[in-house]
Amino acid sequence: MLHQTDKKNTQTKKQKTFHLFLLLTSIIVLFVYQQHLAYGQQYVIVDRESGDRLTGIWRGATDTHFEIEYQGQVLRLPLTGHSLSFTSNLENVADRTAAKYFRNGLMLLELGLPEQAKNRFEAAIEEFPKYPEAHYQLGLLYKANGDNTNALARFRSVAILDATNFDLVPHFRELGDAALANEAYGEAVENYRMILQYYPEHESVPGLSYITGFLLVEQLADDNEGLSLLESAVKQYPDMLSHEKALFLIGKLQAKTGQLEDALHTLRGFILRYPVSDRIYEAHLIRAEVNLKLGRVEEAGNEAAQVHNMSVDETLKERAKQLLDQTRWTVYTVANNLPDNHVQAIAVDSTRLWVGTASGVMLFETAFNNWIPIPDVPQLINSSTGTVPDVQAIAVNPDEVWVGTRFQGAIHYDKRTGEIQTYPPTDGFPAWVKDIKMDDREVWFATDVGVIRNIRGTVDPLLVYNRQLSFIPVDDIETLLLTTTTVWGASMGGEVVMFNRETEEWSLYNSTEMRKGMTVVGFDTAEDQLLFTWFNTDEQSNGYFRADLDGLNGKSTTLHTGIADEIKLRNIYIEGVLDDSPVVVEENEAMPVDAPEPLIDEEFQSPAGVADPLTPESVLETEVLEVESQTEVSDIQPPPPPTPLVLWIATNDLFYVHQTRSGEWEDTMTPQIVAGELIIHAFAIGNGRVWIATNNGLAAMNLQ
Repeated sequence: MLHQTDKKNTQTKKQKTFHLFLLLTSIIVLFVYQQHLAYGQQYVIVDRESGDRLTGIWRGATDTHFEIEYQGQVLRLPLTGHSLSFTSNLENVADRTAAKYFRNGLMLLELGLPEQAKNRFEAAIEEFPKYPEAHYQLGLLYKANGDNTNALARFRSVAILDATNFDLVPHFRELGDAALANEAYGEAVENYRMILQYYPEHESVPGLSYITGFLLVEQLADDNEGLSLLESAVKQYPDMLSHEKALFLIGKLQAKTGQLEDALHTLRGFILRYPVSDRIYEAHLIRAEVNLKLGRVEEAGNEAAQVHNMSVDETLKERAKQLLDQTRWTVYTVANNLPDNHVQAIAVDSTRLWVGTASGVMLFETAFNNWIPIPDVPQLINSSTGTVPDVQAIAVNPDEVWVGTRFQGAIHYDKRTGEIQTYPPTDGFPAWVKDIKMDDREVWFATDVGVIRNIRGTVDPLLVYNRQLSFIPVDDIETLLLTTTTVWGASMGGEVVMFNRETEEWSLYNSTEMRKGMTVVGFDTAEDQLLFTWFNTDEQSNGYFRADLDGLNGKSTTLHTGIADEIKLRNIYIEGVLDDSPVVVEENEAMPVDAPEPLIDEEFQSPAGVADPLTPESVLETEVLEVESQTEVSDIQPPPPPTPLVLWIATNDLFYVHQTRSGEWEDTMTPQIVAGELIIHAFAIGNGRVWIATNNGLAAMNLQ
């Protein structure tokens, strides 16, 4: 009796399990059947309770039966007792072992055992990796547990294997939206792109095309992929509300990625289609920038002027002003007969301009805004050495031209006789000449192994000053300056040396204004004043130094602060000219008596973005020194006011004009129409123009 009871219970359990299996099978059949109706799947795999399997072509179904074409015959079979699955690729049909694991997984799901079901699905995939149904069920389990990363990976596998047989759009969309809400933009894009790739006809695709493109550009900085997607979106779905923003971004990206003509065309279309858009003025500014890069200065000026005159946005107006400043510049390159775009030295020779590049020297006539190449003499100079010289320095006067090179010494051209003489390393001359300065008495050369002095009108050999042969404190001299009584030099390490031309002695120059860490990079003289430019990596600053010609009464002015890039700090150049503008005196106001201009530019009116020329500490130090001086030596008169100058200062980013008499500053953006990052190598003023040698061409601007 007990045995019979156990047997009955066993049978009852089997019947329940069987009925559960039938119910589960029916659910699967209905689900797969719906998938088939939605996507028109061709192949069907029929698994019978006996374990047999049939694979054929689907022919249709009713509520109770289905038909397949099997080995040339159409079979009509009942839905009950059969498990159906569909595929578009027979290679994705799982073997019986994998199918068994999968069916067991489904049964465990129905029994409320998801972890055990997960193990069965993973076993099915291990047995047969291309099992889309198993991947799908795992995706559902991961999603239910909040593991969106693994859910995406499983759903992606399903899409790759058999996208048409599964409606994955709701899952990808839900996962993508959740990632977007959590600012996981990369994950959101991955999900959205699965919909775009595998379900291109879905109703959500137009909107997702724009959203995904915006995310790629604005959040992930993937300009190329974002541009491609937005271009496709505006072409296929031009009536979406996002079309305006997308069209603008396409033009902006085309300009950014160098597709300049396309950018002009796109942004013109944007302006015509959306004339009252909030982005209309920015579109004009981008067109101005593109026209500048293409050398179309007039068109660039028209676009920028329109923004400057009509926009009420101060930020856009400032950008427009900067672009208008850019239209003042002309940039000469190899297309304008330069030997090389890497310009390293320039020298004004009356109305002509000598240009030294990494590929030799060239001469141009620049009078009346001309740009006429004069190649004969440059060709002689360039061919005088074994290879085309890498020109580092040029010095000229009415009678001669000196050219300093890297690796090939110096070259001299006599304008009166037309003779060329070389000073090569093979004759003992230094190979690397970094600077050349000359006057009526002497020619001086700054090199990496010391200073060379050539005394005119003598047959004496060249004099060499270095630490082995003389008392010069340093060897590697970067730049030189000649006055009537002294020769100034600045070394690679930041030391400033001074040569007394009467006593012929060298010394290190020191000033309380030359703080620790300062490195002098350039010299100039203007009237009765000495001008240095310097940078300080420790303080992340640069600026200029004014003093008497003997170096006394020196005062330093800081121009930029907070710059970590040493290249931007180092590249700063200065030239000064006499300020001969008339002094305007107010009516009934007498001229000041013994009221010298502040040596330190205390009334300095800083241009936008330029730091105060002195820190509070240095101002305090100066005041203390002045009090001590007045206390100790009361009969010493203050120095006379320095002659008012106009200072021209060039950096990699800005070009300044400073009126020392009035304290006024004017700044102009350095030319940005050259390709790549701008690095200045030399600076000169002549023939009514300012000339800036850069690593991407020679820039010129009229001084008016």
